[in-house]
Amino acid sequence: MSAMLPPLMRDNGMQFDLFIQALTEQLDKAQATMALKARVGKLPLTFAVKDVQLDLRAFVQFVEDDLFVRPAAPGESEASTIKLSLTTITKSMIEENSVGISTEDPKFSLREALGDDFDEDRRRLERIGVHTVKQLNELRESAGADVIERLARLPVNRLQQALMRAAAPRASQVHNTHPSGTARPHDDAQIRIHSPLLRVGGRLPLVQVAGEAVPVVEAGDGQVLLRPLASQMGLDAKIDFGDGRVAQVALCDGARGRWLNGAGA
Repeated sequence: MSAMLPPLMRDNGMQFDLFIQALTEQLDKAQATMALKARVGKLPLTFAVKDVQLDLRAFVQFVEDDLFVRPAAPGESEASTIKLSLTTITKSMIEENSVGISTEDPKFSLREALGDDFDEDRRRLERIGVHTVKQLNELRESAGADVIERLARLPVNRLQQALMRAAAPRASQVHNTHPSGTARPHDDAQIRIHSPLLRVGGRLPLVQVAGEAVPVVEAGDGQVLLRPLASQMGLDAKIDFGDGRVAQVALCDGARGRWLNGAGA
């Protein structure tokens, strides 16, 4: 049977989170079966699983960033003992103690913002609970870059580069329609620029294409809505934040910006 397993699982066992998920999935099935039996059989009294306790003898090791557990075979006396105690939790308790899954548009996720070059740095940030660009910038503003550097164990230069990438402006096209339901013409297209550095309380950024200003429709913290001229669509726009930071981003859907002066963080 073990020969049928993938080499990684055969040598190292199963990832710990997958083991827990598989265990709870089996408990879910048992609970669903018992509920069905009670409904069909119209039993006035039946049983339910409240707590499960396991003592698992296994070998524990890290493979890159994943924790693996391999159950001990007969005669392997050096294995560790893992004590697991599973209990029940209600829906309200889950909602109260969990972060919403859809907290940020996938196009502006931390993975997308940092790119493949920062995979290890992203994993270090995720270990301290930072999973989105919004969370990263909120932590920087509330605690400071030095706290992030210490908690995530990130070298200061890598952290600064990560912060610069995360704060770089992004563009997304707003697809508006007329009240009749027909699409607006191309010359009425709007582009939304996202950046955590945009603040309503300060001076609005100056957005230009080839030296000509791009009309601003509205602005809010973290974003500004533009209505470029038809001749400006798709071209690179320069964004002057007014504090020495200057970025460039194309006025098209999904465009990722870059800093022109290296002052993004």
